[in-house]
Amino acid sequence: MMVLACNNQGNKADSSQDKIAAKNENPIKRSVVDSPCELVSLHEIKNMFVVEEYPIELKDVVYTYPTCIYKWEDGKVTTSRSFGGQEFKTAKPSEVLIVMVKKANEAMFKQSTSVYKQPQEISNLGAVAVWDSRMSQLTFLSSNYMFHVHVKVSNEDHDNKQKAIAVAQLIIGKI
Repeated sequence: MMVLACNNQGNKADSSQDKIAAKNENPIKRSVVDSPCELVSLHEIKNMFVVEEYPIELKDVVYTYPTCIYKWEDGKVTTSRSFGGQEFKTAKPSEVLIVMVKKANEAMFKQSTSVYKQPQEISNLGAVAVWDSRMSQLTFLSSNYMFHVHVKVSNEDHDNKQKAIAVAQLIIGKI
């Protein structure tokens, strides 16, 4: 679940995966980035999250802001509920969502992260960065961009946090 407290910019239809892949071919820093999918390629996700035998669903969309969504069914994320004294486990897809906000500033960052119940500051990551375990989301500010990196690829918070930091470092290296 991602919560954003920023301005609305309208909707845009999904782009084709070929178009996204073509944008990812050039490793040179970009002066204008229109989508976070331009910064984190499908190939990089496969390598970073060691996803080889599972197909990855990729969506490049604009909800409130440009969003890149990667999902795959590897059975590593489960939820557990009890009904009538019996426990039921359900597998959920592993996912990485990256939301990009252009022309962001510290006030926008503070507003967006005000919903974090137990924010954990992350040092040496952009101008400022905060992790929220409840949302499994890292938000950071760098080069006038704000990114929300939601990673849910494990039932372990530490694993999700470390992977979100790795995604953020990859993004920072390209903007």
